[in-house]
Formats: sequence, structure tokens, C-alpha cells
Amino acid sequence: MAAKKKWTLLFAIGACIIVLIIGVSLLLKFYKVDFNKKLPMTVTLESDDAKPEDVAYKFWMELITPYEESNVPPWAGLNDVRFNKFQLLAGDKKDFAIEATFWVKPKNEMWSIFHNWGTKQKDGTIQDIHWTMRIKNVGKNKFRLTKIEETSNTVAGQAPVKEHYQKEAGIKVDDENNGYTIENGKLKVTYDNRKHWHKVPIKIDELFEGEYNGEQDTLIPGSFVITPTKTAFVIVEKERQIETGQPEPEKIKIVYSVDRGDTWKEGSVPMTFPSVRIRMIGFTSKQNGYLIVTSDRTMNFESHVVFKTNDGGKSWKAVGSVPDVNSLVTDGGFTNDKLGFISFGSKNEMDKQPSPYLFRTSDGGRHWDEVEVPIPSEYQGIFTVAQVPVFDGSQGTLLVNQGPSGDFQGGKVLAKFISIDKGMTWNFANLVDPDQVLSK
Repeated sequence: MAAKKKWTLLFAIGACIIVLIIGVSLLLKFYKVDFNKKLPMTVTLESDDAKPEDVAYKFWMELITPYEESNVPPWAGLNDVRFNKFQLLAGDKKDFAIEATFWVKPKNEMWSIFHNWGTKQKDGTIQDIHWTMRIKNVGKNKFRLTKIEETSNTVAGQAPVKEHYQKEAGIKVDDENNGYTIENGKLKVTYDNRKHWHKVPIKIDELFEGEYNGEQDTLIPGSFVITPTKTAFVIVEKERQIETGQPEPEKIKIVYSVDRGDTWKEGSVPMTFPSVRIRMIGFTSKQNGYLIVTSDRTMNFESHVVFKTNDGGKSWKAVGSVPDVNSLVTDGGFTNDKLGFISFGSKNEMDKQPSPYLFRTSDGGRHWDEVEVPIPSEYQGIFTVAQVPVFDGSQGTLLVNQGPSGDFQGGKVLAKFISIDKGMTWNFANLVDPDQVLSK
């Protein structure tokens, strides 16, 4: 009887948990207002010369006004809504992105619970709500709203970390389940949050060979990829050389697995290097990947080469480099097999403030063009080093940091830019405030 009561109790507890989960799911479904579910939305304006800001205001009114009506349930209703501004972020009348800044006063506390919006005030209003609205012209005076990005989670309008932008853009990034450890001179990887470990057949010294003086208990940033479908590590080997008095050349190999570490393969890079500094690897699909290598550094100059693979990492081919640029590389990567970016830190010219030195390729690395990052006049000389942008289709987000010596607002505030033409042109959007120093 005791055993039967025990199983009955466990069954009851399990049933309660299931009911609770279902209840929470239903609350989220019925209480949270998801404006993107109403999209795409199309409007027609009477004016032939409507500005992008006017179009965005029309959409905003179409979306928000229904929640001020008396027949809306209190949990979804708004007593008052006011806009602050509509600002063009990028594009033109054919295809553009607008930031809408506004505030609301909900009829019920439920709105605040289910919407992580802005800053709640004592009078019940929620201030500093930001939307980025993606709009296209689809006919004469006819426009279509295709996406709304709610960006009111921090003072600056965006969460601080780069991974956030990747996830929002639908780009897969490593999560807490995937990781590594270096213990007793051995490298191991895990895919289930440290429950099981797989040994990697690599000599630890080869992970840090070249121009690297850091501790050997943490892998060099950018030199590895760990996901269930593709795991890869860049290693550097010194080639044996007859006594000539010359430094030994270094050869790069890629050790990779496609079955969660059960078996490992090796790919070779068909070049040798005087002294490897940066080694950045990434995969844009199961077969396509990139490797950016810098070497032979002298003061603030070095050489760099971009390699590509189209067979999952087995073979690599040098596709080129940015011509006539020997500055130190600070970041680099590809969004897909064709579109890539390399950042060379700050560009320093006589009688000019330092500015981001960013290059773009649209043909897989064969040809590169410098990208202008238009820093607003009030921030020139402050935001100087571009990071690799991330993309959602043709729309991209670019963060520009202050470089190693930056001290504006503690040095951690970033400038955010957006593009709607696959990174050919960029427009300033706002500041990204990771530690919320702007609100202090």
C-alpha cells in the first residue's frame, strides 16, 4: 500500500507540473502582444513625397491605436500612447529602417509583466521604448512593414554582447552545452554541459605556437569552433629545418570532427609562415569555412592571408588578402561563403581623427573594398575599431568599440551602426551601453 501511495503522489506531482507548464504557456500566448505576428502589413499613403519617417508613423499608428479602444481587454489595453521621434537609420525611400521611440501607459499591470519594455515610471508610464522598423516600398505610395525589432532592453537600446546580435539574427552560436577544458596537458570537449568529455588528439603546445604569450589553460579567441555538427581547432607546427640560423617556418593544420568528437580528421593549409599571430576560423555551412591568418609582425605591421574550404575542412586554399594593407588585424570573419569583413583597427591619417579601418568582400575574399563607417562628429576619435558585423538577410548590425586605450564612459560603451545593403553602406543608430553607465 505504501508503494502504491508513493506512486500516486509522484503521479499527482507530475500532473501538477504539466498543468503549470501548460498554464504558463497559455498565459504567454494570450497575454503577450506580439506585434510581429501582425506582419507583414501594408499601407498606402496619399502623398507622393512621403518621407520614411511619415511612413513609419503611419504603421506605428495602425499597430498601436487598436489597443487604446474600449473593447480591448484590460490586460492588453493602453490608456495613453505618445511618440517621441521617428529616426531614419539606413536606406532610402525604397528600402529603409526606422527607429521609433515612444512611451505607453498600460491599463493593467499585466502589460508590464509580459512586455519587457522600456523604463517603468512612478506614474505608471513605460518610457524609452525603441522599435527598429524594416519597411519596403512595394508600389506607388504603397509600403510594407516586414519586421519589428524591439530594442528597449537597455538604456542604449540594445543588449551589450555580440552573441545577442548573432542570436537575434538567427546565426547559430555556441551555447553552454558546448565547451572545452585543458587539464593535465590534455584538451577535451563536451556537448552536454560537461556530463561527458571527448579527448582531442592534439599536442597542447601546438595550440599556442607562434606569437602568443598568454596562459595555456585558455584557448586563443577565434582559433576554434565547438558545435555538435562541426568542431575544429587550429594548430601550428614548427617544421624541421637544417641548421641555417634562420627561424623555423610554421605550418598550420586544422583538426576537426563532424560526429561530436567520436572521430577526428586533419586538414592542411598549403603555406608556411614566419611567426603566426592571429588564427581565426569559422564555418558558414557544413562544407564552407574560412581561416584568417596573420604573421611576421613587426611593430604595427604584419602580413595576412585568407583561406577557404569547400569540403568541410579537409582542404584549404588561399584566396587572397586585402591589397596594400599591412596594418594589424583586429577582427575578421565571413557571414556566408561570399560575404566577409576584415577590420584593421584604427586608420590614422595626418590631421584627422582615428577612424575604423574596415574592408568588405562579396566574392569570397578575392577582392576587397574599404567600407566607410560614418562616425558622428560628436563621437569622432572615440569609436575607432570596427568588429565583424552580423546579418539577418541583407540587414546587418555593426558594433564599433573604442580600442585598447578608449576611456569614454569607462571605455566599454560601443557605437551601433546598421546596414540594409549587405554591409556596403552603414548608418549610425545609437550607443550600446553594456554596463548602463549612461544612466548613472
